[in-house]
Amino acid sequence: MTNNGTALEQSNLGRKYIKSFASGIAHMFAYSAEHYAWLAYRYQAPSVTIDIWSQRIEPGLFDIERNRILAGMCQQALQRNVTRLAPPAEVVSATVSARFGIENYLKDGNSASIGRSVFTAVLVDECGKQWQAGYVEERMLIEG
Repeated sequence: MTNNGTALEQSNLGRKYIKSFASGIAHMFAYSAEHYAWLAYRYQAPSVTIDIWSQRIEPGLFDIERNRILAGMCQQALQRNVTRLAPPAEVVSATVSARFGIENYLKDGNSASIGRSVFTAVLVDECGKQWQAGYVEERMLIEG
């Protein structure tokens, strides 16, 4: 709906927009991944992968309610976007992964951070084509 209450015409976006959807998911995840990063450092488990459609989080030590909320937000954002694709285009598989730079931990006063962290979203369309986008955070604050 627009601000005046009239219905918007259905957007029929082409497949090329799937890459921008992947970029949005990678950024969204990265901007809110502080707790994931803290768990990665705490348990010395530098990588996590989330299947956005099934909400499966691997490894299981990351699969806690707080982290499922962020995974759910990514899922909702992706669902909103893919409904705008022109048929027959659809996203059949969607994952977001992170590799946290836990080897470069730094504590400075009351704050702690880790080194370079890389976030990657991979979306696969119904033709099997992979659409990948990433985001890199050179230094990431972590919760503690």
